[in-house]
Amino acid sequence: MKLATAPINWNNEDVRDYRPWTPYPRILDEIVRAGYKATEWSTSLPTDPKRLERDLADRGLVLLGAFVGLELRTPTKREEELERALVQARFLRALGARYLVAADSGDAQRQRYAGRVTPELGLSEAQWRSLTEGLHALGERLQALGMRLVFHNHAGTYVETPEETARLLEQTDPDLVGWCLDTGHLVYGGGEVPAMLARYGKRVAYVHLKDVNGRVLEEARRAGYDFSEALRRYVFAPLGQGIARIPEIVAALKAHGYAGWLVLEQDTTPDDPTEVARKNRAYLEEVLRAL
Repeated sequence: MKLATAPINWNNEDVRDYRPWTPYPRILDEIVRAGYKATEWSTSLPTDPKRLERDLADRGLVLLGAFVGLELRTPTKREEELERALVQARFLRALGARYLVAADSGDAQRQRYAGRVTPELGLSEAQWRSLTEGLHALGERLQALGMRLVFHNHAGTYVETPEETARLLEQTDPDLVGWCLDTGHLVYGGGEVPAMLARYGKRVAYVHLKDVNGRVLEEARRAGYDFSEALRRYVFAPLGQGIARIPEIVAALKAHGYAGWLVLEQDTTPDDPTEVARKNRAYLEEVLRAL
């Protein structure tokens, strides 16, 4: 397994003002300083492919892909959303990236009830059909570009809970739609990651690895925080200091033959983000050595 990180460790687009914004290109320097050689694109990075290609190459960094939230669940918006995803994918492919990390876009209601979703807040049968058909169409088009579609379970969206994630995996073609397992978001949504891996470990094609502060998660559920408020209260903990059972997860991934990327993320932190990213990398390297 290979380690990477993402700009969200420094700049979180969901809570842009929680700490001072790390400017470009300093954010690339911080990624390198933390000991990483691969990262993802976000709006913290430029859209000029020539400039970004040069800046990445100067620092020995590889671009893996990028996250995009899509409203494929709405039939009338599906084609427009597919085209938006493909514009992003072509940009990424020109920079050598191989993954498009797609999630449902969510809405204000699901943001408000993140972490305490009940069945009546879920998608209708027609919306599920639109979502899965849209993902299949996107997966086919990405394959033609030499890219892989990986679907990200995400808090505050309509594929958050373990039940919703399982349904998405059951209803999609593994040749077209891989699973971007986000360990923190799955725990936030009420899931047990090792149990999900026991059922769907072979679907994992990409990983966002993060831990969860159990005390903050309980507080968020009890007080009814929306997802952005939980982020502001640092619901995602340093790796190995939360309730996500990181060593068990990594061991399960290895048992399923996973040899891809582990993108280490801590979406918000009260500490220096570069030092946190460095410590998370050092922790994971220890975990991997012990396997």
